[in-house]
Amino acid sequence: MYTVGQLSKLTGVSVRTLHYYEKMGLLQPDRNTGNQYRSYSENDILRLQKIAVLKHMHFKLSEIKIVLDKGEVAHNNVAVWSRALTQQMAFVKQQQEKLQAVEHLLYSTLYAMRASEQVNIDEMLGFIRELEQPPQGKELRQQYFSPEELELLPINDVSNPLAMEWADILRRVKGLLAEPPDSPAAQQLASSIIEYADKMFGGDEQLIQKYWDYITPQEDQSARVYGMTTDVMQYMDAIIRIYMGGEDPRP
Repeated sequence: MYTVGQLSKLTGVSVRTLHYYEKMGLLQPDRNTGNQYRSYSENDILRLQKIAVLKHMHFKLSEIKIVLDKGEVAHNNVAVWSRALTQQMAFVKQQQEKLQAVEHLLYSTLYAMRASEQVNIDEMLGFIRELEQPPQGKELRQQYFSPEELELLPINDVSNPLAMEWADILRRVKGLLAEPPDSPAAQQLASSIIEYADKMFGGDEQLIQKYWDYITPQEDQSARVYGMTTDVMQYMDAIIRIYMGGEDPRP
């Protein structure tokens, strides 16, 4: 058992905060019938540990109380502590996945602005919609690609500077759509695309082709990857075929 002062010193949680947790019903230390001094048990420490984790994840105290009220009593039980920590790790992972999804949306929005050099209100509306109704794209990719291939895809790592570099190439493509595919500017662009694809996919031509097929929109479908519309992809096909002398390595 620990006094409030001892617990505060050992955990770094102030005495005032511990008192407030008690007032909120988050902690329920024993009280000495004579002097009303508080005594904190191992179960209180387990609850305090959960509070610390959930607070760090920006949960409200009222929400934390609901979580805690579903918990178990520790009584120095290794199984209970292990179960509690395992549940917390699963919960943290779930929150990480949600934050990664938000990070990907933020990155995608920056990518779209860089590729188009403008703020598109439709993109912002889509951003909000995807936060409220997450798309099924991840599940579709998992069906199409192996776990090893997914690790290599440009859409997998939003921190990869090469991913944002494609926005610059895409902007160049859109600016040249009216140019003949065999023009010097178009052929210089084809060279950049091939060089980029080689860097992004590590020279894996099979994966390049598979990814190209995956992002190619089906008839009457919108682009699967921002900006990769049918006309853009057809133009890229044309300039690359000419650059390669009739061959067709697609990025």
